[in-house]
Amino acid sequence: MGKLFVIVDMLNDFIKPSGKLYFAKGQGVVDPIVRLRAAFRAAGWPVLYVNDAHPEDSEEFASWPPHCVMGTWGARIVDELQAGPGDIVFHKDAMSFLAHAPAENLLKAFGATHLYMAGVATEYCVQACSLDARARGLAVTVVLDAIAGVDLHEGDADKALETMRQAGVAFTDTAALLGQLG
Repeated sequence: MGKLFVIVDMLNDFIKPSGKLYFAKGQGVVDPIVRLRAAFRAAGWPVLYVNDAHPEDSEEFASWPPHCVMGTWGARIVDELQAGPGDIVFHKDAMSFLAHAPAENLLKAFGATHLYMAGVATEYCVQACSLDARARGLAVTVVLDAIAGVDLHEGDADKALETMRQAGVAFTDTAALLGQLG
């Protein structure tokens, strides 16, 4: 297949004001992702959701407050972006979905060679997924107006973008990508 649209962690706990790790910038990327998802579907390219889905005793909770616990409202995809027929939903208990062996098999099954990344958060899961994909020889393009960073420390998201750029990640915006998808 080649191209794959990867939607990272567009979950209630990050995007909705009552979420456990809500940050306001996350809401701003919902609309571009809705538009991109529609274009990828129309072009016949797969859409892959990679979602935090932590067990109650997740090791991640040593560094972060409990969030996106499996089976809870917080771990659900936001209503505006619910997965549809043919979409793939992959649950992860790590920053990168590629930390889980089945993810590589999934990418191979789809013949994925180029991942287009959108979602949250730039300096955490978007960066981890992008770098892991590059390390496996995949082309990666991050859609800049379809990602949002937390910026826990000022400039964190910009540093992540630079790290990704140095690893060979390409960047685009929604309008340009929509134009390419036709």
